[in-house]
Amino acid sequence: MRDEDKSKEELMQELIELRAQVLEMRILANEHRKAQEVLQSAKSELEQHTREIAILSEMGELLQSCLTTNEAYTVIDHTAQQLFPDESGALSVLNDTRDLVEMVVAWGEEAVGERLFSPGDCWALRRGQLYDFKPGSSGLICKHVGEPHPSSYMCMPLMAQGETLGILHLRSNSPSVLLESKMQLAMSVAEHMALALANLKLRESLRSQAIRDPLTGLFNRRYMEESLDRELKRAKRKQVQVGMIMIDIDHFKKFNDSYGHAAGDYLLRELGVFLNSLIRGEDIASRYGGEEFIIILPEASREETMQRAEQIRRDVKNLNLSNHFQAQDPMTLSVGVAIYPQHGGDAENILRAVDAALYQAKREGRDHVAIAAEPNP
Repeated sequence: MRDEDKSKEELMQELIELRAQVLEMRILANEHRKAQEVLQSAKSELEQHTREIAILSEMGELLQSCLTTNEAYTVIDHTAQQLFPDESGALSVLNDTRDLVEMVVAWGEEAVGERLFSPGDCWALRRGQLYDFKPGSSGLICKHVGEPHPSSYMCMPLMAQGETLGILHLRSNSPSVLLESKMQLAMSVAEHMALALANLKLRESLRSQAIRDPLTGLFNRRYMEESLDRELKRAKRKQVQVGMIMIDIDHFKKFNDSYGHAAGDYLLRELGVFLNSLIRGEDIASRYGGEEFIIILPEASREETMQRAEQIRRDVKNLNLSNHFQAQDPMTLSVGVAIYPQHGGDAENILRAVDAALYQAKREGRDHVAIAAEPNP
């Protein structure tokens, strides 16, 4: 039958079928596009997840190689900026006395609250678990968050070996809710941080016990001897001087006999704090033994070393000890001074020279500074 012979009804039916086919093709094309979008989104999420795992793995390896907590903070700062480029955050740690929390790392565009706050100002630290704040939430906002309040944030306590070390704080930079995926990532990061910081804290504690005098907090004799050898070799290479001061508390045995060993220990501790307050960052203050102390002053001249020795001898008299014992005369010190290389070319000879100078100060009436004699040519 020719087209012109088709009835009107048949033509309409064909048109309807053609339109149905076009609509079906459009639906299939739309479903295909949606499937492609879902596939592309899943692919992007997988790539992002793979990237995050790689960064986390690298962070773990770097943290294991860190020797100090300051090195670890640098690694954490760099890693956090990679993992959370669209969020702001901070790492805050508890101090040794556990009464303050200090922010040690911060990243992002937004301010992330107080740099120093009480543990009670954070709900995560109070509860010992994740605290998550969302828009419209009836929950309380942590006091350390500060103004203006973020639309959403989380605080994750850092827990390791049964001890709380601090918190990881993460907040959204936009009015939107902090994504669940980012919160899960932050929890994984917090676990890595906590374990690494706990290990470093333990390592630093053990190292401190090995090189510090437990009573005064100054370096011990062994560390001083190792440091002296190192500083003398460095001074020889650089053709510079090294100053050495040896200190002895005058009449310490009499003080111990009069007030007891507990009072003597208190005196030694106070002198340790006093010496630590006067030294430069590069100086090495140590307890040499009993009531004797040694300070090594790298690259210090004869004049500088004598000035420092006189300052110590003079200012120690200002220590107020009368609140702890019966009325007594101020603490006085006998002080010996020696200079490398004038008074000795190696550790053994410089120690012998400064020791002789100390005994010269005692012979001259105590409460005195004496410098070592020039060696015979």
